[in-house]
Amino acid sequence: AVEVAKKIEQAGASAIAIHARTRSQGYSGKADWNIIKQVKESVNIPVIGNGDVSTIYDAKRMLEETKCDAVMIGRACLGNPWIIKQTVDYKPTDLEKINMIIKHYNLLKKYTNTKTALLEIRTHALWYLKGIPGTKEIKTKICQAKTEEEFLTIINGLKNTINKQ
Repeated sequence: AVEVAKKIEQAGASAIAIHARTRSQGYSGKADWNIIKQVKESVNIPVIGNGDVSTIYDAKRMLEETKCDAVMIGRACLGNPWIIKQTVDYKPTDLEKINMIIKHYNLLKKYTNTKTALLEIRTHALWYLKGIPGTKEIKTKICQAKTEEEFLTIINGLKNTINKQ
């Protein structure tokens, strides 16, 4: 990684992103943040670290341990696009998560069609609902929804329940 990073810098790159997990590891194993640290110590361009950043505390620890200039967050964004802002100052409410499901669905529908949007929002909705107490049945209902009306009734029912709390 150090050798390649130096060549990239010499070729004129203004920054480099390093994922600290090997291709053969895939999504398993543990990211070796020492690779990021070694690259940071060997080049003069900004280094962006990536790998095993699932919380704001992971991001902070990566910055401290590797001295990288920035952190790239990947899979932790699935169902939690707020993690980027959380890293700075924010944690979404359950109501904001529900509103994001609706917004995400509407965007999917805008750029595809209702049928495709209904199929695709299922996975994302399950991620958004992760950590919200009492949503096990709701998740099942979302996956079984066959129409837009049915899906929106489920989501709006959950939204009303959360608003009453």
